Amino acid sequence: MSSSHAFVRFLVFGIALQAGLLFLIYENSKASRLLLIDLDFLENLKTEDCRWDETKRIKIGVHVKDRNRSTIDTTRFDVEFYDNPDGKDFLEFYEDGKRIIPKRFEARQIGNFKIPTNIQRFIEFYKRSKFVECLGLEMNRNKSQKANQNGPESARILARFRDELIDMEMYPLLNGGTLLGWYRECSVIPHTRDLDFSVFKEMYNPEYAEKILRNESAFRMSRILGQLEDSYEITVVSKKERRPKIDLFVMYDYVEGGKVIYRYIPGLKDDGSKYRYTHLLLEPSCAAEMHGHLFWILCNPIEQLKHEYGPLWYLDHPTSDFKWYSSANNVQKVGKFSKAEMKKYYLHFS
Repeated sequence: MSSSHAFVRFLVFGIALQAGLLFLIYENSKASRLLLIDLDFLENLKTEDCRWDETKRIKIGVHVKDRNRSTIDTTRFDVEFYDNPDGKDFLEFYEDGKRIIPKRFEARQIGNFKIPTNIQRFIEFYKRSKFVECLGLEMNRNKSQKANQNGPESARILARFRDELIDMEMYPLLNGGTLLGWYRECSVIPHTRDLDFSVFKEMYNPEYAEKILRNESAFRMSRILGQLEDSYEITVVSKKERRPKIDLFVMYDYVEGGKVIYRYIPGLKDDGSKYRYTHLLLEPSCAAEMHGHLFWILCNPIEQLKHEYGPLWYLDHPTSDFKWYSSANNVQKVGKFSKAEMKKYYLHFS
């Protein structure tokens, strides 16, 4: 059965069996920006399960501009107010402090009610929506220091890359120096030369690299390093701006005795030396804003930054003095590819 037919079938059953559950019952209501955000109810919708405990309230989003325009039956609906801010690529929900999700999701309009159509994607967005604020420290850099990146432009390019990954059902995390720049100064570190994302191994879709190589992406492949089993990363660059480069690392679980001890992302030197950057087992389901764009992050980023850069993580260090294979506190050398293996696992593209 197609997803479209399944959706219609659910609505027919839902309306017939539980009149009012998919429609808000407003008295004299003029509200028109209503959104179904109840993850349990959406799970039922996804599986075509029309059963619902009518004593349980359904969570809905109501636009802040409709806050005083409606009378809401709060015995049946759990209302969270949200905003759609101009110049930003996310919705803001005033729930549990604050939550943000990408605006970029499809929804069906049923009366004055929007229901997400790619339900699993919406669920993934909402699961990662808890907002964490950056510090915005003043770095007082030497004005003569060369800037390799412009913060707003780099964030815009990284958001485009994020969207391509989302389209392949990947939900990347800010990583390394890009995570540090966001948390410390709410921007990209201007003297760095690249941007860093990571994505969990179980989430990584190898078809994405093939898509880039088929010229079906707004990004060009710069290199592919390592093997997918334990050491994979790709580097891409925007076809339009041609800079900065963006590294996408696959993040792996390191398991001993059947237990995950830590996570890690890989590194590979041109002489075949293999490296691991260890990551703490922190909750990876929060969201951040950088120059009006949403990015996903660790919920307690300062712990990883201390682990990676030490107790003085908040101090600025010139990129020219930073050696990627030895400067970080969390890097380990773990082996070496042979010359024959390097021909397969160290690929650069012109």
